[in-house]
Amino acid sequence: MKKRISLIVVFVLVASIFVSCTTSQVIIKRPFAASVSFPASGTYKVLGRVEYAPSQNTAGYLDFLSYAKTIYPETDDVVNILVDSEETYVINPMMPGSTTNLVSADYLMSGIAIQYLP
Repeated sequence: MKKRISLIVVFVLVASIFVSCTTSQVIIKRPFAASVSFPASGTYKVLGRVEYAPSQNTAGYLDFLSYAKTIYPETDDVVNILVDSEETYVINPMMPGSTTNLVSADYLMSGIAIQYLP
């Protein structure tokens, strides 16, 4: 009888360890890049701030400028550009050494749309 009870207790302990060790996600948000300059000379008009959440395939300046032109059709340039990243990791504690895998990386680009005046 004692062996049976101790076997059940050991089984419950082992099962609780496996259930408690599940994968979890960690999201890290951080600045990725910045170009915070305005044109040195010339006359320009500030149109407004533009925020763009591109996919990984379209995270470039020309796509950002095209997006800004959909909001402000008279946009000639986008300046003061900030790029923030949000990376999602999965942590698996079941593996020896607690492995971490990158699941996705999202970017948010923001800048100021301007129009050059003649």
